[in-house]
Amino acid sequence: MFSFLFYVPYIAALGLIVYFFVYKRSRFKNRSGAGAFFFENGCLVLNTGVPYPIPLAEIERVELHYNQWELDHKLSYSLWVYAVRKSGKTKRVYYKGYRTAKLALPSDMKTALEEQGLRVVMDGGQT
Repeated sequence: MFSFLFYVPYIAALGLIVYFFVYKRSRFKNRSGAGAFFFENGCLVLNTGVPYPIPLAEIERVELHYNQWELDHKLSYSLWVYAVRKSGKTKRVYYKGYRTAKLALPSDMKTALEEQGLRVVMDGGQT
C-alpha cells in the first residue's frame, strides 16, 4: 500500500499546472465572454484554455471555417479559426459558438478582424 508521501509530487505538479492556467488567463482582462478571440495590447488573442496572443503585425490572414447549415438551423455552431502568420506558421483553434459572445457570429468576427486591418477568409462549407 502506498503512503500519502507517494502522492505529494503529483499533487504539487497538479497545483503548478492549475496555477499556470489561472495565471495565464488572468493576464487578459477582455477574455470573459469574448468568444473565439479578442484584441488586447496590439495582439489577436485566441481564447483557448491558455490564451494565445499573436501580434497583429505578424498575421498574414485569419481564416474562419464554419458550417453554414449549423449556423442557420441550430443555436450553436462549430468554428475553426486559423491564424496564419507571415512566417507561414498557423495556429488553429476550435470554438463552439452560442450566439451569446461579443463576437457571436462569423460575420461579426470578420468585421472586427477587418477593422484591425487583417485579411479574412471565410469558409461556410461543411467543417
